[in-house]
Amino acid sequence: MDQERTRGSLALVIDDDPEARRSARALLEARGYDVVHASNGLAALELIQRLPESFRLVLTELDLQGLPGIAVIEALRLFRPDLPVLCLSGRRSAVFAGGCLEKPLRAGELDVHLGALQGGMPTRWDAVAPITDEHAIDRAKARYALGGDLVEAALELARGIPGDE
Repeated sequence: MDQERTRGSLALVIDDDPEARRSARALLEARGYDVVHASNGLAALELIQRLPESFRLVLTELDLQGLPGIAVIEALRLFRPDLPVLCLSGRRSAVFAGGCLEKPLRAGELDVHLGALQGGMPTRWDAVAPITDEHAIDRAKARYALGGDLVEAALELARGIPGDE
């Protein structure tokens, strides 16, 4: 991992587990990132909205309380496609088939994913309960078009997650 390339870059860690946030922070700081954390998706999107050009990386837990991590990921994919996002999960299906990093986060695995991002490789989340409700996506796009509100757009996306009502 090229620390000079990341030095001074701001990373946002989203996880409701304080120990997981501390661990991710330590690993990212060792790789040259400055780290800010949020304990939920709503707070994270509010930070990104307030500081739109500041973040160079987002690392989010998939199974967040409140606004699910997949809604955060999808909102950023749709409305901030320039912002690299890595997901973190303890679910084996999300890790092995979906491209998420496994909890607890390990340095070697993080380095592989960061290297892929720096090399321009897209991140994929194939098995991570994608939002397939086109109406939810359309509603999110309409919300975002009205005022550029990532939080409102993500809440619309969350309504389209299978099994979430």
